[in-house]
Amino acid sequence: MKPMLQIALDNTSLQDALKTLEGGVAQGVDIIEAGTLLICAEGVGVVEKLRRLYPAKPLVADFKIADAGKVLGGLIAEKGPDYMTVICAADNGTKAAVKAQADARGATVQIELYGRWELEDMKAWKELGITHVIYHRSRDAAGGWSQTDVACVRALCSMGMAVTVTGGVGYEELELFAGLPIFAVICGRSLRDAADPGAEVQRMKERIDQLWG
Repeated sequence: MKPMLQIALDNTSLQDALKTLEGGVAQGVDIIEAGTLLICAEGVGVVEKLRRLYPAKPLVADFKIADAGKVLGGLIAEKGPDYMTVICAADNGTKAAVKAQADARGATVQIELYGRWELEDMKAWKELGITHVIYHRSRDAAGGWSQTDVACVRALCSMGMAVTVTGGVGYEELELFAGLPIFAVICGRSLRDAADPGAEVQRMKERIDQLWG
């Protein structure tokens, strides 16, 4: 299994986000993400706008829903994303409510692992029918990816979860996960801030091909 490359549009305006997708970036990445910052700045309607602009590209609405699962889940799901996120700290009732809204519109729920969570939590979430998780290393945390982080990712994969990794992932970090059945790798600033984002997307894709074969 080879991971897909996902770009996080954590821009603070749609205009800036669309500039990020120029130069072959939108065509080169596998998944486009309407990031939390973008949704907060522009509102949930930005998800629908991206859906119209890129109808064939898998789209994530990364709002990290924490409560009011039926209402927020419905507001986001109706905008047409393929994936939508819930924060791990949300009550399981909230997760179930978001999943019901997502299921009704053909979307998939991903749980963002940020802050406090346990591997044991996966059992309850799988009982809800949720099998996608995002291992998120905080952008505000000191240091880089550790072997403890990688071990957690490996454990999640071994439990049958579809695992996406995010948080300071760039070209050099890809090797840490080589061979693991990662669902997707999310890159934000490493692509957005590159001198040539389109070329960096291609470099990342080539490295993924090398490491996963």
